[in-house]
Amino acid sequence: MEKMIILLAIGYAIGFYVRDRRAKEVVAKQAAVRQQEDERRRQYRQEHDLSDPQNQLRFIDECSLKAVPSVNREAVRVLYAIDEWIKVCQPDWRFAFEVAMGSFIKTPYAPDDQRQKRAFNSYSGKRVDFLLIDRFGNPVLVVEYNGSGHDLSGDADARMAVKRLALQKAGIPLLEIPERMGKPDIFAALSEKTVMFEAEKRTG
Repeated sequence: MEKMIILLAIGYAIGFYVRDRRAKEVVAKQAAVRQQEDERRRQYRQEHDLSDPQNQLRFIDECSLKAVPSVNREAVRVLYAIDEWIKVCQPDWRFAFEVAMGSFIKTPYAPDDQRQKRAFNSYSGKRVDFLLIDRFGNPVLVVEYNGSGHDLSGDADARMAVKRLALQKAGIPLLEIPERMGKPDIFAALSEKTVMFEAEKRTG
């Protein structure tokens, strides 16, 4: 009887050892698989990291690029009207087009203020059609052309509302030019907006 009990105990111990070893092998295999998957994901993220200049070079090199007009045909007419108006009325001014708002509107420097970061990120990547600057580089007027391509995306009105608010809070006048406005009317609108801006500056 004692031998039987001893044999049963030995058999149970061997069975437990085998099951435990198999379980450990399964766990080890699962861990190895997870490690391989983690390594593949890490390598994928590294190879597709857009912040890495080497990846940027590779991505560009892998594709064909071509030059396209930076301003659509409708907006070109407005561009030349602004250029002509500046030469006649404000010869010391200059202008640029498709300018990111983060380049000329800043929030107060407060590294720990998340509100400032959220505000900046809300408008910084949005672009204005035309930015007019004075001889010192200060922004004096933003011109938005609401042509046929203005509402191509469903959120155009919402994005425009963000631009308006950011410009308003920064104290930069905004002139919105509707589709098909003629050059004389563009000249008049630019002059009127400029006079209003100068008057507001004088009155403080």
